[in-house]
Amino acid sequence: MFLDKYLDDLRLKILYTNYNEDYLNSLEESSFKEVYNLLKEKGFYYTNDIILNYLELFTIDKKYVEKSLNEISSLIKDNYIEYLGKNMSLFDKVISLAINYSNKDG
Repeated sequence: MFLDKYLDDLRLKILYTNYNEDYLNSLEESSFKEVYNLLKEKGFYYTNDIILNYLELFTIDKKYVEKSLNEISSLIKDNYIEYLGKNMSLFDKVISLAINYSNKDG
């Protein structure tokens, strides 16, 4: 499992508690890595928390995740990364927007 490159042992245990093992094994490392790197480049300092709670985000094409984050950023304006960190449930909205963008292209 490639996720051990991104998470320590404790967080891996939590991840296996939060998600079905078959689902975790179905993840593609390339897609995961692209979204992970996007978040890091944008300055998200709590990517481990995002992985543990919103793993679906890492299954969506990077361009749709980026478009979704840009829209959220334009709505929240200043310190949107910190705001999202304090209101993690907003990642449901980020995921929904990204999926909607994906569906419009598909």
